[in-house]
Amino acid sequence: MSNPPALKHGQLAAMRFRITFATAYALAYVSVLELGTIWERTLRRARLPLRYSMGFNPRPRMHFAAPLPVGCGSERDLLDLWLTEPRTADQIAQAVAGVLPPHLTVVSVDPVDEQTPALSERLTAADYRVQVFGGSPEAIANAVTELMQAESWMMARRGRRHRGQTYDLRGLVLSLNAESNPHDLSTTLTMRLKAQPGATGRPDEVLKALGLADLPRRCVRTGLILTENDHHSPPSRSTARADQSTHASH
Repeated sequence: MSNPPALKHGQLAAMRFRITFATAYALAYVSVLELGTIWERTLRRARLPLRYSMGFNPRPRMHFAAPLPVGCGSERDLLDLWLTEPRTADQIAQAVAGVLPPHLTVVSVDPVDEQTPALSERLTAADYRVQVFGGSPEAIANAVTELMQAESWMMARRGRRHRGQTYDLRGLVLSLNAESNPHDLSTTLTMRLKAQPGATGRPDEVLKALGLADLPRRCVRTGLILTENDHHSPPSRSTARADQSTHASH
């Protein structure tokens, strides 16, 4: 292993980092596997000392918090990355800045304690903003009220193997609000949905329950909610923020 790079005052070298990033436009329609390939190529072009898995098909060790629903952009998604040599947050951000593809934006880079549980183990909920074009604002507001006041809201499960099965959508919707936008005849829905193994809410299912599935829409995941844990980054951590503004729509 080579010697650690020279550090500027106040910076912290580490070998695990959390990249907060945003996607927009065409990247809202790629799968999590395709997004992983995009990030892998980006990190290789940045010439970072990536840590690889073992076995016959080694892959860079990196973990996403959760896949995005197809058709949704993101403002603050999370990716954990492991290196074989220590770097600082600024060095990671600078290396990546010149090789990012269009519509992929780095919001911040933070060092993470290597013993911190995986993102997927800490994820509890996700926030979404969905702008729906058309429909009656009053009818949409009434539908939101009806859903939120219901004790349960049964929906058909997706997929052939679940044919005939139902689940309770209401238990997955932690909050839901509607705000009309008279200037463009749209309604903005903000929702917080559970995001846990076996209990993950989807914004398209909420729209279906509200009777809005057939209307044009613009969806973005605005944040991910993680549980606290015993392994926090040291207080002297360095946070590197990109100069680019975050794209909020696709």
